[in-house]
Amino acid sequence: MVALAEQVSHALDQVLDPHFKVGLNDMGMVTDIDLKDNGQVELGMRCPCIGCPAWKMMQHNVKSKVSEIDGIESVKIRVDWEKPWTRDDMSEAARSKAQSHGYVI
Repeated sequence: MVALAEQVSHALDQVLDPHFKVGLNDMGMVTDIDLKDNGQVELGMRCPCIGCPAWKMMQHNVKSKVSEIDGIESVKIRVDWEKPWTRDDMSEAARSKAQSHGYVI
Protein backbone atom coordinates (compact mmCIF):
# COMPACT_ATOMS: atom_id res chain seq x y z
CA MET A 1 0.00 0.00 0.00
CA VAL A 2 2.89 2.38 0.71
CA ALA A 3 4.19 2.05 -2.85
CA LEU A 4 0.69 2.70 -4.18
CA ALA A 5 0.33 5.79 -1.99
CA GLU A 6 3.65 7.07 -3.35
CA GLN A 7 2.43 6.51 -6.90
CA VAL A 8 -0.75 8.46 -6.15
CA SER A 9 1.29 11.27 -4.61
CA HIS A 10 3.59 11.33 -7.64
CA ALA A 11 0.55 11.51 -9.95
CA LEU A 12 -0.74 14.49 -7.96
CA ASP A 13 2.63 16.18 -8.47
CA GLN A 14 1.98 15.94 -12.21
CA VAL A 15 -1.42 17.64 -12.02
CA LEU A 16 -0.69 21.34 -12.22
CA ASP A 17 -2.58 24.26 -10.81
CA PRO A 18 -3.53 26.09 -14.02
CA HIS A 19 -2.61 29.52 -12.68
CA PHE A 20 0.75 28.82 -11.05
CA LYS A 21 1.80 25.78 -13.13
CA VAL A 22 2.83 23.95 -9.95
CA GLY A 23 1.83 20.44 -8.83
CA LEU A 24 -1.08 20.16 -6.41
CA ASN A 25 1.08 18.75 -3.60
CA ASP A 26 3.41 21.74 -3.76
CA MET A 27 0.38 24.01 -3.90
CA GLY A 28 -0.75 22.52 -0.57
CA MET A 29 -4.12 21.51 -1.98
CA VAL A 30 -3.90 17.79 -1.11
CA THR A 31 -4.79 17.10 2.52
CA ASP A 32 -4.78 13.31 2.55
CA ILE A 33 -4.65 10.14 0.47
CA ASP A 34 -6.81 7.29 1.77
CA LEU A 35 -6.32 3.97 -0.04
CA LYS A 36 -8.98 1.29 0.37
CA ASP A 37 -8.38 -2.45 -0.10
CA ASN A 38 -10.78 -2.57 -3.06
CA GLY A 39 -8.69 -0.25 -5.24
CA GLN A 40 -10.61 2.86 -4.32
CA VAL A 41 -8.69 5.98 -3.35
CA GLU A 42 -10.25 8.91 -1.56
CA LEU A 43 -8.37 12.18 -1.81
CA GLY A 44 -8.87 15.09 0.53
CA MET A 45 -8.34 18.35 -1.28
CA ARG A 46 -8.68 22.04 -0.54
CA CYS A 47 -10.20 24.37 -3.08
CA PRO A 48 -8.04 27.47 -3.53
CA CYS A 49 -11.07 29.75 -3.46
CA ILE A 50 -14.83 29.53 -3.42
CA GLY A 51 -16.04 29.62 -6.98
CA CYS A 52 -12.61 28.80 -8.42
CA PRO A 53 -13.16 28.63 -12.18
CA ALA A 54 -10.53 25.88 -12.57
CA TRP A 55 -11.71 23.64 -9.71
CA LYS A 56 -13.75 21.23 -11.83
CA MET A 57 -10.94 20.98 -14.35
CA MET A 58 -8.43 20.20 -11.58
CA GLN A 59 -10.74 17.51 -10.16
CA HIS A 60 -11.12 15.98 -13.63
CA ASN A 61 -7.33 16.03 -14.15
CA VAL A 62 -6.74 14.44 -10.73
CA LYS A 63 -9.22 11.63 -11.38
CA SER A 64 -7.82 11.04 -14.85
CA LYS A 65 -4.16 10.96 -13.74
CA VAL A 66 -4.68 8.85 -10.61
CA SER A 67 -6.93 6.40 -12.50
CA GLU A 68 -3.98 5.57 -14.78
CA ILE A 69 -2.20 3.84 -11.87
CA ASP A 70 -2.38 0.03 -11.85
CA GLY A 71 -4.43 -1.10 -8.87
CA ILE A 72 -6.62 2.01 -8.71
CA GLU A 73 -10.22 1.20 -9.58
CA SER A 74 -11.93 4.45 -8.61
CA VAL A 75 -11.04 7.92 -7.38
CA LYS A 76 -13.19 10.00 -5.06
CA ILE A 77 -12.37 13.58 -4.15
CA ARG A 78 -13.54 15.00 -0.85
CA VAL A 79 -13.33 18.76 -0.49
CA ASP A 80 -11.89 19.78 2.88
CA TRP A 81 -13.69 22.97 3.84
CA GLU A 82 -12.56 22.85 7.50
CA LYS A 83 -9.22 24.48 6.78
CA PRO A 84 -9.35 26.83 3.82
CA TRP A 85 -6.38 26.90 1.47
CA THR A 86 -4.08 29.90 1.80
CA ARG A 87 -0.84 30.90 0.13
CA ASP A 88 0.91 29.82 3.33
CA ASP A 89 0.16 26.21 2.33
CA MET A 90 2.40 26.47 -0.73
CA SER A 91 5.85 24.88 -0.64
CA GLU A 92 8.88 27.12 -0.99
CA ALA A 93 9.38 25.81 -4.53
CA ALA A 94 5.81 26.75 -5.43
CA ARG A 95 6.23 30.22 -3.96
CA SER A 96 9.43 30.80 -5.93
CA LYS A 97 7.85 29.68 -9.18
CA ALA A 98 4.79 31.86 -8.61
CA GLN A 99 6.99 34.85 -7.83
CA SER A 100 9.05 34.25 -10.97
CA HIS A 101 5.80 34.55 -12.95
CA GLY A 102 5.01 37.90 -11.34
CA TYR A 103 2.65 36.79 -8.56
CA VAL A 104 3.04 38.53 -5.21
CA ILE A 105 3.20 35.84 -2.53
